[in-house]
Amino acid sequence: MKALLVSPRHPQTFWSFNSVLKMLGKKGLLPPLGLMTLAALLPKEWSLTICDMTVRDISEEEWRECDLVMISGLVSQHTGMVEAVREAKRRDKTVVVGGPWAFHMPEIFLDAGADIVVRGEGEVVMPQVLQALENGASGVFIEADRMADMETSPTPRYDLIDMDAYVDMPLQFSRGCPFQCDFCDVTLMLGRKVRTKSPEQIMRELQVLYDMGWRRAVFFVDDNLIGSIAKAKELLRKLIPWMEERGYPFAFYTQASVNLAADDELLELITRAGFYRVFLGIETPDKESLELVSKHQNVGVDLDEVCEKINRAGLQIIAGCIIGFDNERPGADQRLIDFAQRNHIPEMFATLLQASPGTTLFNRLQKENRLVDMAMTDNLGSQTALLNFIPTRPTSQIAEEFLRLYDVLYDPGTYLERCFSHFARMRPWPFRKARTPIKFSEFRAVAITLIRQGVLDSSRWTFWKYLYRAWRTFPDRLPNFVASCITAEHYYRYRHTIRKEIESQLLRRDDCVGGEPCEAVGART
Repeated sequence: MKALLVSPRHPQTFWSFNSVLKMLGKKGLLPPLGLMTLAALLPKEWSLTICDMTVRDISEEEWRECDLVMISGLVSQHTGMVEAVREAKRRDKTVVVGGPWAFHMPEIFLDAGADIVVRGEGEVVMPQVLQALENGASGVFIEADRMADMETSPTPRYDLIDMDAYVDMPLQFSRGCPFQCDFCDVTLMLGRKVRTKSPEQIMRELQVLYDMGWRRAVFFVDDNLIGSIAKAKELLRKLIPWMEERGYPFAFYTQASVNLAADDELLELITRAGFYRVFLGIETPDKESLELVSKHQNVGVDLDEVCEKINRAGLQIIAGCIIGFDNERPGADQRLIDFAQRNHIPEMFATLLQASPGTTLFNRLQKENRLVDMAMTDNLGSQTALLNFIPTRPTSQIAEEFLRLYDVLYDPGTYLERCFSHFARMRPWPFRKARTPIKFSEFRAVAITLIRQGVLDSSRWTFWKYLYRAWRTFPDRLPNFVASCITAEHYYRYRHTIRKEIESQLLRRDDCVGGEPCEAVGART
């Protein structure tokens, strides 16, 4: 069997970094880990090709030679997934679809013509998929009857992707999350019981990357790396000597809950293991909203103290934030801006609240008849999508605050000030890292940034001021500060994309409440 594994093109999102990729001469941020894991589950005698359409198009030869097309993707890849199904069927190929968006909306892909649509983890459903293929089944929906045992999950097929096309490499330790935030679909898809690979599995996967010559960042894609603190500590204790023996060849980043700050040993282990960056689910500083959405782990702590402690330990923080909760008071944008400034957090991942199918939030809004029919577009699930329900205050007011939030947070002057202060309060590195030669693409990205931000931009004097202060204050972290300046090129431009898309959708919406028409925001701007 010749199988073509397809990940459709990603639209521009907070994570796309289009302008940064061009500066670095790369095609994508991360390769599709799901497809690489799927490839490792398929029969060894099969001929496999992975095509990440963010990196390249499917060639005519690949279309012609393949017997089977397997497609996976996120909600933001909706259009590309449907197009890939239809194109494969036009060419009379057998089509299997899975992944997060198929989990939520399997009927979309069955209607598009897919032969088999899968809901669940590949480790569990693969025997059923292979049997259905052998039987020549069509129009079949296969659903997993249990969660996968992560210790049986194979090493992803990193050999099937062009590593030079990507900025970072992905790896997964755990699935599931013990918390029950009612807007999150992680527990719906992956359960509340945290399942992990063994430390030995992770060492093997890292060794594969190491042997293939990878010496850059590795993203632990876990929705919450510390969902099981005991298992996380077990991994980190074994990861530290592995990294020390090899001169810290990788820089790790991941996602975690705020209880990371409550465990001093955990913080010490995670930084000594080589983690330098963490995405924290902050959501909002409003306690009432946190209570309403059952994010109890954030309610009983001082979020300012949490961010300060994690930052001082040596971790860059990306704060995940949401606007649009029920009974949210006006001024949510300013409260998040104040939070970012107070805690010197450069990167704020802010979205308008979205109700994902099947979540507690979605079911409640459905009962209250507040869900809004929205066109299936690639805006869904990203910063360029409006709320998909009728909120308790005017949609236009919420959208206006959301747009202002990005305008203020990613103004070059305020971003650079937060960035400098963020690095300035970190402790020194707890280890000595082997020097990695600077690649020409990285040198070019630095040169472009120096020209754009240091010569062409109106904030150039602010840029040079903080660059000089960074060199004097924390020379060991200067490369990280410069990397944050390069990353800023994406944020400075993406805020304009958000404004354009949100205003366009506002003009088409008629579900606003509170008396103000949705067109008001577009008219004022």
